[in-house]
Amino acid sequence: MSTAADLAISYDLRMSVPALDSALRRGLARDDIRAEVVARNAVHGRQRAITAIELADAASGSPGESIGRVALDEAGAPRPVLQREFWDADGFIARVDFWFPDEGVVLEFDGKAKYVDPALRAAGTTVADVVVSEKRREDRLRRHPEVQAVGRFGWPEAHDAEVLRALLRGLGVPTSRRSFARLR
Repeated sequence: MSTAADLAISYDLRMSVPALDSALRRGLARDDIRAEVVARNAVHGRQRAITAIELADAASGSPGESIGRVALDEAGAPRPVLQREFWDADGFIARVDFWFPDEGVVLEFDGKAKYVDPALRAAGTTVADVVVSEKRREDRLRRHPEVQAVGRFGWPEAHDAEVLRALLRGLGVPTSRRSFARLR
């Protein structure tokens, strides 16, 4: 708990939120981490730490998704539902990274690893197989009655709030200007 509080106080959101996501997955309670931060005498970093604790979510699927969630917050997007499952008459379609239910938008954080790292592919599966599988998955998602749009973003968009805002607006997800560019 003390380490989680230290991370939240000492590091920017892009470092602390992935660590806090992991801490929550391992069973630490958000309220306990928050209480530890509040009990500290630290003034510098306290608001950033509270923001990191609020953003943290045990459901985050990867550090990329965690950083993506920080980027979405910086871009002024509404808070998404994480790891929403979609099903149709044929069964399970997908568990998506980010779901914006009011807009009917699925957003996926798309790093390169699943395409280029052979260790992340089933034996005998090529990069082309992975791409075709992803395309079919997206097609099924787009046919789902709740889904109005499917989008992808990756590291470049996560590091450029204006580009991410444009992507979100193009998908129909509202954004608002934050009073800060990045909470450090």
